[in-house]
Amino acid sequence: MIVEIVIDWRLKELEKHRKLREEDAIEVTDLIRCPLKRDFEEKFPDLYKASAYTPSTILGSLVHLGLENILSKELNAEIEVTREKRVGDHKIVGRIDAKLGRVGIEIKTSRADFEIPYEHHVLQARIYNWLFDLEKTVLVYVTPDRVTEYVVEEDIDEDEILKLIVDKSAPRYDWECKYCFFSLICPKKRRK
Repeated sequence: MIVEIVIDWRLKELEKHRKLREEDAIEVTDLIRCPLKRDFEEKFPDLYKASAYTPSTILGSLVHLGLENILSKELNAEIEVTREKRVGDHKIVGRIDAKLGRVGIEIKTSRADFEIPYEHHVLQARIYNWLFDLEKTVLVYVTPDRVTEYVVEEDIDEDEILKLIVDKSAPRYDWECKYCFFSLICPKKRRK
C-alpha cells in the first residue's frame, strides 16, 4: 500500500512537470542534458513515466522533498522558485530547488561521492546564477557515504547559453545513455 502511494505521488509529480512545460521555452535542464531527451519525453510518455518506478529516482525525489522542507522551515528559504529570461529569440526557464536572498541551493543525489561536483551540475549552477542574478549557488550532495556541499560563484554568459541551445550533440555526455530510459529506442545510444 505504501509503495503504491509513493509511485502514484511520483507519477503525479512527473505529470505536473510535463504540464508546466512551455512549448516555446527551453528549460535549464534541457541545456545540460542530451538534447534528444525532451523530444523523447513528449513522444514516448510511457517511457518517461517509467522513472517513477525506479528506486534511485524515488530516493532522489524523497531527498529533495525532505531537504526543501528543512530549508523552508529552518532558513525560511523560497522553494522551487521559477524564473525566465530571454536570450535573443529564446526563452530560458529554470526552477531552482531553493533560494535564500541571492544564494541559490540545488539539491543533488548521487550513488557515489567521487568526482563530485559533476560537470553538468556545475553548469546548471552557473546557468542559475545568471538566470536568477545570484551571487552563488550551493550544490548540496547527498550520497550513501556523505552529505556535502560545493559553492559555484561563476555564472554563464549569453554567448555560452546560445552555444548550448544550438549544440545538438547527442548524447551531451558519454555516460548519459547508461542511465536513460530512452536508450532502448535511441539511434544515438553510446555504450560507455
